[in-house]
Amino acid sequence: MNAFELLTLIKSRRTCYQFSDRPVEFAELENCLEAAIWAPNHKLTQPWRFWVVSEAQQKALAETYAKLRAESRAEPNSENYQMIYDAAVEKFLKIPKMVLVGQALADDELVRKEDYAACSCAIQNFQLMAWQMGMGVQWSTGPIIKDNHTYQQINADSQQIELIGVLYIGHLKGDCSTQNGKRKPLSEVVFGL
Repeated sequence: MNAFELLTLIKSRRTCYQFSDRPVEFAELENCLEAAIWAPNHKLTQPWRFWVVSEAQQKALAETYAKLRAESRAEPNSENYQMIYDAAVEKFLKIPKMVLVGQALADDELVRKEDYAACSCAIQNFQLMAWQMGMGVQWSTGPIIKDNHTYQQINADSQQIELIGVLYIGHLKGDCSTQNGKRKPLSEVVFGL
């Protein structure tokens, strides 16, 4: 891949919300995770942790996701609550694959900030590899990553690990590359050139 092809890949990547029914193969997911762990990280702390969500975990997490979504949009025990809940479960279970991303929590605050940046770089590497293979990713930081039930499902200690995102992954359904890809020109964000 030359510099132009790499820049084209970076500029073409988009967040995707719709996925085909085609399953994500183990080798595809492994390539994404392999790309992720090669992200830059200060002092090689390698703070990222990944949990590939099983079907059973996805079903359990669907209930948590639906509950949180319905509670934020409707009165409990109302008809609207149940409609939102049911739609949320259905939506969550249609996602082909999920990976929870966590950050191992260092004691030092500066290291924690550096580690968060490293985990973000790992997620970007993951997304770029997925995109190169014809898959899309949605990096979500919604309430599900803060919920105790999520930590219980993956057997993670919230005192040691902070979940920083859930990656919803799947093969592209339609063309999500048509989403707004506008960026400010370099002249507005770069100084000293």
